Amino acid sequence: MMVAALLLSLALLAPLTAGAGMGACYDDAGRPQRCLPVFENAAFGRRAEASHTCGHPPEDFCPHVGALGAAAQCQRCDAADPDLHHNASYLTDFHSQDESTWWQSPSMAFGVQYPTSVNITLRLGKAYEITYVRLKFHTSRPESFAIYKRSHAGGPWEPYQYYSASCKKTYGKREGVYLRPGEDERVAFCTSEFSDISPLSGGNVAFSTLEGRPSAYNFEESPVLQDWVTSTELLISLDRLNTFGDDIFKDPKVLQSYYYAVSDFSVGGRCKCNGHASECGPSETGQLACQCQHNTTGPDCERCLPFFQDRPWARSTAEAANECLPCNCNGHSEECTFDRELFRSTGHGGRCHHCRDHTAGPHCERCQENFYHWDMKAPCLPCDCHPAGSLHLQCDGSGTCTCKPTVTGWKCDHCLSGFHSLSEGGCRPCTCNPAGSLGTCDPRSGRCPCKENVEGSLCDRCRPGTFNLQPHNPAGCSSCFCYGHSKVCAAATRFREHHILSDFHQGAEGWGARSGESPEHPAQWSSKGILLSPEDEEELIAPEKFLGDQRFSYGQLLILTFRVPPGSSPPPVQLRLEGAGLALSLWHFSLSGPEDSGQPGEVQLKFQLQETSEDAEPLLPSFHFQRLLANLTALRVWVSSQSPSPHGQVVLTEVRLTSAQQGLSPPASWVETCSCPKGYAGQFCESCAPGYKKETPTGGPYSNCVPCTCNQHGTCHPSTGICLCVHHTEGPSCERCLPGFYGNPFIGQADDCQPCPCPGQSACTTIPESREVVCTHCPLGQRGRRCEICDDGFFGDPLGLSGHPQPCHRCQCNGNIDPNAVGNCDPLSGHCLRCLHNTTGVHCQHCQEGFYGSALALRPADKCAPCSCTLEGSVSKQTPCDPVTGQCSCLPHVTGQDCSRCSLGFYDLQPGKGCQSCRCHPVGSQEDQCHPKTGQCPCRPGVGGQACDRCQEGFFGFSAKGCRACRCSPLGAASVQCHENSTCVCRPGFVGYKCDRCQDNFFLTSGGLQCQECPSCYSLVKEEAAKLKARLTLMERWLQGSDCGTPWGPLDVLQREAPRGDVYQGHDLLQGSQETFLEQMTDLEGSMKAAQAQLQVLSRSAHCAQARAEKTCVQLANLAVVLASSEEEILRATITLSSLVIPQEEPSQLTNWSQLATEARFLARSHWDTATKIEATAWRALLASNTSYMLLWNLMEGRVAMETQQELEDRWSPYSLPQKSLAQDLDLKVQTLEKTVTMRENVATKAVQDLQATAQEVLQKTEPLTQLHQEAIAALTRASSSVQAATVTVTGARTLLADLEGMKLQFPRPKDQATLKRKAGIIRDRLLADTKKKTKQVERMLGNMASVSSSTKQKGREAELLAKDSAKLAKALLREGKQEQRRASRLARQTQVTLHQASQQALASKAHLQELEEAERMGAGLSKMEQQIRDSRISLEMDIKALSELLVRLGSLDTHQAPAQALNETQQALERLRLQLGSPGALQGKLRLLEQESEQQELQIQDFESDLAEIRADKQNLEAILHSLPESCANWQ
Repeated sequence: MMVAALLLSLALLAPLTAGAGMGACYDDAGRPQRCLPVFENAAFGRRAEASHTCGHPPEDFCPHVGALGAAAQCQRCDAADPDLHHNASYLTDFHSQDESTWWQSPSMAFGVQYPTSVNITLRLGKAYEITYVRLKFHTSRPESFAIYKRSHAGGPWEPYQYYSASCKKTYGKREGVYLRPGEDERVAFCTSEFSDISPLSGGNVAFSTLEGRPSAYNFEESPVLQDWVTSTELLISLDRLNTFGDDIFKDPKVLQSYYYAVSDFSVGGRCKCNGHASECGPSETGQLACQCQHNTTGPDCERCLPFFQDRPWARSTAEAANECLPCNCNGHSEECTFDRELFRSTGHGGRCHHCRDHTAGPHCERCQENFYHWDMKAPCLPCDCHPAGSLHLQCDGSGTCTCKPTVTGWKCDHCLSGFHSLSEGGCRPCTCNPAGSLGTCDPRSGRCPCKENVEGSLCDRCRPGTFNLQPHNPAGCSSCFCYGHSKVCAAATRFREHHILSDFHQGAEGWGARSGESPEHPAQWSSKGILLSPEDEEELIAPEKFLGDQRFSYGQLLILTFRVPPGSSPPPVQLRLEGAGLALSLWHFSLSGPEDSGQPGEVQLKFQLQETSEDAEPLLPSFHFQRLLANLTALRVWVSSQSPSPHGQVVLTEVRLTSAQQGLSPPASWVETCSCPKGYAGQFCESCAPGYKKETPTGGPYSNCVPCTCNQHGTCHPSTGICLCVHHTEGPSCERCLPGFYGNPFIGQADDCQPCPCPGQSACTTIPESREVVCTHCPLGQRGRRCEICDDGFFGDPLGLSGHPQPCHRCQCNGNIDPNAVGNCDPLSGHCLRCLHNTTGVHCQHCQEGFYGSALALRPADKCAPCSCTLEGSVSKQTPCDPVTGQCSCLPHVTGQDCSRCSLGFYDLQPGKGCQSCRCHPVGSQEDQCHPKTGQCPCRPGVGGQACDRCQEGFFGFSAKGCRACRCSPLGAASVQCHENSTCVCRPGFVGYKCDRCQDNFFLTSGGLQCQECPSCYSLVKEEAAKLKARLTLMERWLQGSDCGTPWGPLDVLQREAPRGDVYQGHDLLQGSQETFLEQMTDLEGSMKAAQAQLQVLSRSAHCAQARAEKTCVQLANLAVVLASSEEEILRATITLSSLVIPQEEPSQLTNWSQLATEARFLARSHWDTATKIEATAWRALLASNTSYMLLWNLMEGRVAMETQQELEDRWSPYSLPQKSLAQDLDLKVQTLEKTVTMRENVATKAVQDLQATAQEVLQKTEPLTQLHQEAIAALTRASSSVQAATVTVTGARTLLADLEGMKLQFPRPKDQATLKRKAGIIRDRLLADTKKKTKQVERMLGNMASVSSSTKQKGREAELLAKDSAKLAKALLREGKQEQRRASRLARQTQVTLHQASQQALASKAHLQELEEAERMGAGLSKMEQQIRDSRISLEMDIKALSELLVRLGSLDTHQAPAQALNETQQALERLRLQLGSPGALQGKLRLLEQESEQQELQIQDFESDLAEIRADKQNLEAILHSLPESCANWQ
């Protein structure tokens, strides 16, 4: 096992043991690669330190007889004598077998034994990667010792490995612990493998650092194991010596024979440089260190050089050198550090420090703050950004600074246009009013240049005499007009923008035209607009709506829109205005192209109606221009012919004049409101104030206002001068009284005119003769001298002649009387007496009974109309309708004003009953209402019934979407109605959801009207086909559901880990299973022969000798080949099974290592051969299975096969009767074959299961072959499954094919045979294509069978090598075992003598036990005597009490009584006491006797206790001797 462990470690650390081949850190091309120092014995030449060494003081030691180099007598160890010392330098010197040197500890005589430990410390000088630690003992190996290590200098000691025969007791560790993947691998194991006392000398202990570590095969990717093998110091702790047990006698000679002695201490490994150095050597400080490459540094090359920090340090591996890369500082720094976050975000982790040349950034890739450069090669220059004008002092790559929002310039040193006064807050914005300023302000002073009519520092207010500051006004503000009466005005409110428009959609709209001196004529109009003739210098004349008072258009635009040919421009156009005796011409100030107007080919000319647009010098003053617009009499558009005319027609499409009118939005701010002087009023001072009139009557708004006189009775009219009279006067100068008043107005007093004494102050006059006042204009409805009575058609009592006064009111008959008639109402009450239009009431305000409507309607036709209630729907004939609405009283569920129709959701109007509910189904109907007469509800598609509550015939699936059509075949369905699942009811012979095809074994007749049943022979074929189809379905499910990577159930047992040393005991069971398998294979051979015999019978029945049966015979021959192949596979399986080695029962003691190794090697070869045969069998069975499976499946499911079968059935119908016997024969044969296949399937299944169980039990014997066993079981599982599938499918397929091919014999016509051959060829081609496809699928399902086979071979070779090594080791152990046996026999004889002495001591102990029993009996006698003493004591106490009483009586004796009597009584009492006590000598004698016996018993008890203590000590010594004996000694009972 020690050799195997070393081999395993060296194999796992193959890269570490490659020697000088790994020395080059760079390949021939200069590319870095992993390099490793030489593998060496790290302990050689290094001085080890031991905590205890013999020779201090000099001592003798006595090697055991039989130990290497042991003499007959004892030897001496003296540390001061160079020839006799054994110090620690001998541990790591050159080890020679001929001249062996060793380190030695003091012997047990000096107290070296557990719990005292002897420590050996080896300091390696730096970290090494340890592969193994080997100790060669000069004496026997210790019973318990441990190996510790330090991973770094000054670190804690970590346990490496424990060796002890008492792991739990000594180290608290369990023996035989195994690590599982995922567990912490830095765990020290404890083993008793090297804790035996034999050999007495030369025993080796080899510790492999990676043995038993699951990640050892992936060492490069396991930082845990890399740390595990790393060590700077090693400590060997020798804790307990191995002895024969004779040390308990403390014999000095024996104690001097037990001590620790190590002849060689080797440590295999290499200097740890993490793959970045090929050698180690002394550093500048003299310490051992790696000579690092790959830009690394440190004692172990564990970090990158200071300037090589571009990526994190990593250990070099075979795949990647992981050299340290230099930092990219662009030549501006030589210092950097690794930044993990920078590496994670950019892929480069080197962060540069102390960048020069005004650079900054992780790689000095950019300039410092406030510096820039033009490109990467240019030096960084200062930005020099203006501190007040820039947002920050940092500029961009071109040196341009980032300015504050109001600052501009390369260095942000001056203000933007529109800003001024640069300061820390930036530039202040120019607050110039853009409407009143000519431009921006001065960038330094901030002063604004104003327009002509604008003033103020910000150009934000109009000059006096102007208003309406507007940006489009060249002068800024418009001059006040005010008809020349005021110079103070402002923008008016309550005016909105208005457009006077001519778009020529309906005609010329009154526009005229004139050319030269020709008279005016209507403009030439088309659907596009007004047609122009520029060559004739035509002039267009505007209609009236563009003329008149157009003051509100002053300063506004007149826009002419032309349509010109593409690529042309409109001719020169001039606008001519006339009015108020003035005339002027205007040129357009703006020309807008098609892109501005939004229409292709359209051009807009804009004229501003302002003096600044005049085509004359000097310009007309603003007042006169507005005066012209106030009375515009002519507006002409003159088209010049001076420029070249465009190619095509020019059309005027629109004229738009902007004006204003009363309104709110959008506001017209250009309309003025004037502040008028005294005597003037109006928005524009166009009127005179009260008390003033125009100086020239009707002189217009331009005329001045002067005061007026009206006889002191009012003011005059401001325009005409006519007085506005008061004091009840009238006339131009208030020279008469108003009607209703009388008097003399010329007096000039307020009461010159008095009211007339007439009703309502109606007019009156004074009769000059009588001065009587007579009413001349009585109010309407009154008459008389003083209007005292009411007129006809009126009622009341104006003067109260009949009671309280009541004014005359017109009779209120609501227009329902004849106004020309007399006496329509009562003159006093006003009640209407002659109502018309079917009305009634005091004021004819109601309709008569039987009529409805509004008696107050204006038109007679709208007044009262007769009720029109329907008798069928009304409640009662006598019940009138509602007098207002005319609504009749309807029966239940009847509606309509005349109760003539049913309500929604009701139908069938019946007299006296009303209407009944439709009851439309909420799901089947489209809405909840029906036909008012029939009650039919509107149904959804496919739904029927009056209430839409069921599907129509031929529909199904009643739902909110309606019903779906059944679509049953009219030929095959028994009715058009189907079930709720849409399946139709088929006629006999038809099948399918829609009954649209014939049933199996039925065919469509020549007339195509029905399906006729095929002859009875086809039913047999149908049944067989159904059975085969069912089996194929099961096979397909099995194939789809199988998982080739998961073995069957028995593998669960194999995957469990058995404890070491277990041996399978069921040899008889294995032997019986093998015999059972052989019997089952014999049965399978018999079944195959029976199947071949049946095949021969089928061949003879198919008449293969005839030439026309060639294809059938070929199919039968193929089937015979398959059966023969299957039989051959069964024979091979039988041979394999018979050659399977069943191991015999092994002895209970596992001491024969050679026999075990031989059996393991033989089993490995046997299993390898078995796996190879099973693999080949599985492949052949799988190919046969898939071929037959695809052939059958495509034959059963293929459309071509179905068509061929249908054609065969049609052709066979005339011959069906003679074939019944043949069909019956075929049926019997198929049944027989099915039974055979079923039996073989069961047998094969059982055999496979038994074989799996047997293989499981056999393979559990060899733990190194567990993985091989699992793979073999998986292959066996797949093979057995394939065999099963092949057995079923081959038999069924070949039988069916043979039967179908045999049918051709009944068709003698060559034409029929040719047709069948052609169709069979098509079927075969398709089957072969599908077979190839399925074969590829199965190959994918089988997966890595080839790799499993190769790995199985490799595992077998490894197992064989392992078995050979085990055999060698077993032989060596056998020799040592024999020597140990001889030593054990000698020790056994010594032990026998010791046991004889122990038996004698046991006999003596029995005698002592008998004496103890006698002592116990004597103790019982003493107990009885003690009881007697207690009784005697009680009696004595009673006597003493009686004596005391007697003394008391004597003390109280009366001297006057008779003394003789008292003395007599006393004497009698003393006599009785004396008699009770007896003689004094007898009592004392009994007491002395009892004391003597008690002393003797105490002496005997002390002797017994001393003897028992000696017996217990001897017993413990014997037990210690027995426990220290080797296990191979004889058992002593």
